[in-house]
Amino acid sequence: MLTLFFAILLPACWLAGHVLLRHDWSWPRRIAATLGLAVVSQVYAIDSALFRNLAGPDIPAWLLTLQIWLFTALILLFLWTFCLDGLRFCRWLFRRLAPPNASHAAFSSSRRSFLRKSGTLVCSFVPPAFSLGASAAGLYKGTEVPSLHRMALFLPDLPLELDGFKIAHLADIHVGPLTSINWVRAIVEITNATAPDVIVLSGDLADGRWEYRVARGGNRIQAALEYAGLTAKHGVFACTGNHEYDSDYAGWMQLYHKVGIRVLHNEGLVLEHGRARLVLAGLDDRAARRIGRQPLGVEQVFAGLPGRAEGAVRVLLDHGPRRARRNARAGIDLQLSGHTHGGQCIGMDRIVQQANRGFVRGWYQVADMALYVTSGAGLWAGFPVRLGVPAEVALITLRPGSGKAPSWQEL
Repeated sequence: MLTLFFAILLPACWLAGHVLLRHDWSWPRRIAATLGLAVVSQVYAIDSALFRNLAGPDIPAWLLTLQIWLFTALILLFLWTFCLDGLRFCRWLFRRLAPPNASHAAFSSSRRSFLRKSGTLVCSFVPPAFSLGASAAGLYKGTEVPSLHRMALFLPDLPLELDGFKIAHLADIHVGPLTSINWVRAIVEITNATAPDVIVLSGDLADGRWEYRVARGGNRIQAALEYAGLTAKHGVFACTGNHEYDSDYAGWMQLYHKVGIRVLHNEGLVLEHGRARLVLAGLDDRAARRIGRQPLGVEQVFAGLPGRAEGAVRVLLDHGPRRARRNARAGIDLQLSGHTHGGQCIGMDRIVQQANRGFVRGWYQVADMALYVTSGAGLWAGFPVRLGVPAEVALITLRPGSGKAPSWQEL
């Protein structure tokens, strides 16, 4: 929390410096604007102090939406201002180092004054308007119902009976203060409409406690009960994400069981599909240590389960993609992950990618294993903004491949 405090305080201080140096504003106006920046920059600290559970606070949707709208606008305004300041510095440096220009000296003072005032007016109005508008658009995209993303995965030596086997992959739904019962129901309907053979959920299905509110009436247990509508030939399976351990872990595990979701805690099972076998396993998220659960190695999870030598296909659910290179050594054909939310925004995704060992969204080949990192069906309420990275329900259809390595294509 302390790191978050200082990381967010920096943009506010930068902008406050601009406000305090505005000589065309009165001092009361400058002080009021600076205090406003300080409050907006610390909405996370305020929510943490008032609601305690920052992972999924029990806060009205309208208030949280207002907070995130202003906070995101503050960050965008800081980035804009930082870039403008960089250009101003380069211009100043150029003028200091460049020889005097006669045409520049002859430029009338009145015209120079006009351009300076026009530039000041534009720079005063456009960046805030753009920041507020982009923040509103990002919030809208972040909270809309996800779209269906169809793909085919080509696996070498795929058993004939598994040709056309459909896996619906969901992650990071984050039932919380900005989701609604109807929103969860819509995700269930989109998923069921694909007639999947199996539905898998790779963690972070809910935030906060059961009794906490959701948007447009009701509470989180009512919204999460909509998961009971998920249906697939071989069932619905999940692994835990880090947010399960930030919230009411025991309560959510009971609810998942009640709605028919089997959570795979460092365990695997065999799905018989005709005469073919698909081995499905799930790893607990590393955050399981918070409740005293020690993670198992992927080799231990798959011990005793059939693999490629026995003609079986191995699929692993692991909330985050960081362990993919180690997991690939266990002879896994496909790993399904989430956690990154796809980076959420173009530009920010590069930072998220570096924090997750080079993985952020989409397909990756890791040794002989295919890794798919979904951009997620929802978002954490702490920053529910998407710009250029849409939410999705992923549908993966298995197909026999002709080469020695897995490949994939959009459908």
